[in-house]
Amino acid sequence: MPNKPQNLEMTEVAPHGSGDFVVQPTKTEEVDLDEMPEQKLRFGGARNSVQMMKDDVPVTALEISKSKHHQVPKVIQSYANFVVAKPRFCLFLSVIFMLAFSAIGFIVRDDLPDFAKADKGFDARGTDISGAMRTFKTMLEDDICDGSLTYNPNGDPVLWSQWPECTDNDDDRRLTEDEYEESENLEFVKRQLQNAEMQKKVNDTQCSYSDPYLLTDSWYPLQYAFEAIDGEDLFDTATLKSICAFSKQMYLDFHSGPNHYKYSWITGEACVARDLGFYTAFYYQKECEELVDADVSNFRDLLLECAPAYEAGTLKMCDSNVQACKDTGAAESTPVPRECWRENIVWDTLNAVVDTDFRKNEGKVKYTTVLPPYTNWYDDLFTEIHLELYTRVGESFGSAQLTGYRTGDKFDVFTKQLLFDNAFSGGAFFLVFCILWLHTSSGFIATFGFLQILLNLGVGYGIYMGVMFLPFFPFLNLVGIFVVVGIGADDIFVFMDCWKQTVKEFGEDGTYEERLGFVLYRACGSMLITSLTTASAFCANAFSLITSLKCFGVYCAIVVVVDFFLMLSYVPALVIIYEKYIKESPCCCLCCKCCTFCEIPKDPNEIRPMEKWFRDFFGPKVVIKFKYVWIGITICIAGFMGFKSTQLQRPTSSEFQLFKPDHPMEHWDLTIKNYINLFAEDEGNSGMNIDFIFGVKGTDNGNTWDPDDYGKTVYSDSFDFSSEANQIQLETWCDRFRGESYYNDPCVEYPTWNYCRVEGEVCPMELLKHYVETSCEQTSNDPGDCFGDSCVIALAKIPERTTCCGLTYPLTDPAVMNQCIKELSTVTVTQFGKSPGFWFDSDGNVKALHYKVPTNIRGQAPYEELDTFYTSMTENMRVQKLLLEGPWVSDVFARTRLDFFDLQRSLGIGAYQSAGMSFAFAFCVLIFMTRNILLTLLSLVTIISIVCCVVGVLVLDGWELNIMESVIISVAVGMAVDFVAHYSHTYLHSPVKDDRDVAVINTLKTMGASVLTGAITTFVAGAFMIFAQTLFFYQFGFFMMTTMGFAWAYSNFMLLPLMAVMGPVKKGGKTKVVQLEGEGDLE
Repeated sequence: MPNKPQNLEMTEVAPHGSGDFVVQPTKTEEVDLDEMPEQKLRFGGARNSVQMMKDDVPVTALEISKSKHHQVPKVIQSYANFVVAKPRFCLFLSVIFMLAFSAIGFIVRDDLPDFAKADKGFDARGTDISGAMRTFKTMLEDDICDGSLTYNPNGDPVLWSQWPECTDNDDDRRLTEDEYEESENLEFVKRQLQNAEMQKKVNDTQCSYSDPYLLTDSWYPLQYAFEAIDGEDLFDTATLKSICAFSKQMYLDFHSGPNHYKYSWITGEACVARDLGFYTAFYYQKECEELVDADVSNFRDLLLECAPAYEAGTLKMCDSNVQACKDTGAAESTPVPRECWRENIVWDTLNAVVDTDFRKNEGKVKYTTVLPPYTNWYDDLFTEIHLELYTRVGESFGSAQLTGYRTGDKFDVFTKQLLFDNAFSGGAFFLVFCILWLHTSSGFIATFGFLQILLNLGVGYGIYMGVMFLPFFPFLNLVGIFVVVGIGADDIFVFMDCWKQTVKEFGEDGTYEERLGFVLYRACGSMLITSLTTASAFCANAFSLITSLKCFGVYCAIVVVVDFFLMLSYVPALVIIYEKYIKESPCCCLCCKCCTFCEIPKDPNEIRPMEKWFRDFFGPKVVIKFKYVWIGITICIAGFMGFKSTQLQRPTSSEFQLFKPDHPMEHWDLTIKNYINLFAEDEGNSGMNIDFIFGVKGTDNGNTWDPDDYGKTVYSDSFDFSSEANQIQLETWCDRFRGESYYNDPCVEYPTWNYCRVEGEVCPMELLKHYVETSCEQTSNDPGDCFGDSCVIALAKIPERTTCCGLTYPLTDPAVMNQCIKELSTVTVTQFGKSPGFWFDSDGNVKALHYKVPTNIRGQAPYEELDTFYTSMTENMRVQKLLLEGPWVSDVFARTRLDFFDLQRSLGIGAYQSAGMSFAFAFCVLIFMTRNILLTLLSLVTIISIVCCVVGVLVLDGWELNIMESVIISVAVGMAVDFVAHYSHTYLHSPVKDDRDVAVINTLKTMGASVLTGAITTFVAGAFMIFAQTLFFYQFGFFMMTTMGFAWAYSNFMLLPLMAVMGPVKKGGKTKVVQLEGEGDLE
């Protein structure tokens, strides 16, 4: 029966979610219901705006839906038309692009990434400290090795045999640099000057006297440690015998011969390992298997008796002259019992074998080490040793268990572990692929979409290495694998959801051109926001002072941008090919549906079950109903976490951690060695030196993107310190630092070191003053006996001479001054094989001055202590420089071994600077793309809350502001903004402009499924990473899981409730920005 025309009160409000019009009774208008197409006629309740979005409410008003022509900017629609017309051509071009750029990085570059030196690139660049350290290094190595700088006053180059830094072997170079740095330690110099001549043969199975300095060397190729089980005592007979048996078996299984194992040059036999069991047996002239309880008890009592003298520093390592040691020890203020000297057994046990709390715990041993006397290592041997120890970690030996070790090949182990940990990415890829298939309902799209995600990495590598030609590819970039999987899958979810929703938007008559144009405009607009904000967050790391962070940020930003462009080219063509040629094909197994709730409903007026759940349940009954509760809860949590995030501390350990803390190698470095005096950070470290360099510019002029590029030494112009004023100031330079609290007098620290003032310090002009003021009659070829300050006078008397003596300082004749400097340098080079502080060029002219002042500050001291020291030292230097004259004065710099402090400071500054830049970029992108200040502010508040929660969780978990944490703080902004941007963009395009609740529910219906699956995908990728042994993979996986959890929760329970309470309606918060043609028609 035909319907009669009805008089209805109607007002057009806005296009509904399907693109139809919604009318409400406000004026009378005659409507012929028979003329309305049946599929466009829908009745809905109007009790409130939320109910109007449902289909099953009482009919109290008429909602008439009419299709509306969706106008898309012409350029986008033209591109959509082209893709639909030639999808295979577009797909072919996209694939060629991906393959070509993936290959270009390997074609134009022959230097493949090398992860063998994993710590490369993790130091600060471009700072005053790094500039000073790198300049000092280039002086000591490059300039000396090529002959442009020398301590020989005649200009002859330093012999390479006298300067081990001159080597072409990178590995040897690394070792000799360590040796050079160690030689700066005053105690090391003292030991080198001691007389170690053998005066009588002794039982030397421990090799105590074959090489007495071997006992003080902490860098052994192999050490392993045992830890007490459940707080028991390791110092019992059964446990010591078990450890001895294990050590002996290790020797038999991995004995490498005299080329790599220490042999006694007295007995000709292999030295035994240094451990508690062997030392106990050795003291009583027994084999370890013959020990009885009385031996163990007596040796414990002996150690307790000798411990006070050891801690007071009066029990020291002794050479073969045992009687002299005994006589000296008896005269000390803390007398040393004579039995404590026997063959260094007691000293070495307390120094290198038992833990530092041995005396405090009344002889109870918690940690004990075993030190096999390997003197060298090679990869195959120590790989085998590592595998053996790794498989036996946790094994019990009496009341002890093996818990940690160091094999000297930690970086090699790390490189191999990287390959193994990357296998976890295979599991993550498989799960992500399954989720893609589940969500897209198409194995074809899932397969080739996932292929595009993987090829993103290759394209990024090609651009990074072959186009930008960046010189360094750190292993940190491998984390980008997991980043791109999460981001790429999220973009595919958004694209496919929008594509499926176009069926309802355009109905059965909608063409592929219309649907693709709408998707490119709507979905890709949302993806553009997330891509720009994520890429900018990564790019913020390009301004970091840490080379690896710079490279990581740039690489990940490239991958994100590439992914976006492929979403505009590859994915649209892929979808059109699927829809046109494959979807209805009965013979393609990749087209099978693996789920029903993701499929496109056959009835265009229906919505997918997942969308319906978000619209009918989650939106109105969870988000809207409790919106004020959610706002209160999320604000409270964000406030607490924000407070905790301010407590993120700088790193306290200088160890470059490669593995998780429970890995036996890291357990050694982070825990065990700190309980053993020989390996503890402050053992034998009387402080670092301050090296003042005059005549050289202390700048880091190398390529900051290349950790191997140290730059070139730049010498000061017109360097001339011969003026009387400069001579006076330079002569007192050291004195001005001797009054500082951080000054460490070498003659007080080492009272038996004769030339403590000459070698412990380097004060060239002070020495020159004594040299020229000495009367000619007092000069002699025999310096005689001297000590401390008197050795400065004694050195000034030699050799017997008639020039450069009896002069008045400061010198007035530059020629005489130059001659005397050369004579003094000749004396010190002859006597000590080192320069007094004057460095010459190849023509014999003074090129630079070097001062050295010892301090009591350790390079691994707490950050606050180092900050106070550095501030005081630089201020003192600044004041002294004001007293000098000449244009070169501004170039004077101080070099200290503050590389760890510099890293701490750079991380602290860079992390928050990068985060600030990321927030600024995110704000600019959001305000430009949404053109709504209110929506942008709500989004920014949510992003800040997410970041605060993520960092707060890291603090609660015990993290410190290290390399990875610095990355996380800035990257968190980019990853947190994704869901926020999706929701903001969808809310902005909500068809209902005057009802916040309806707009929020429409946002959830449209984007909720995509956001949820995107969160699950990234969470799954992170979950696989936490099973990795390498620390960076584990930490980034934990971060991804934490970030996804908070990002999803806060996007749904903070941002959406905020929008429901104070979100913009109609034109609220709108900014005036130029928009594309036709853009306004969608609002």
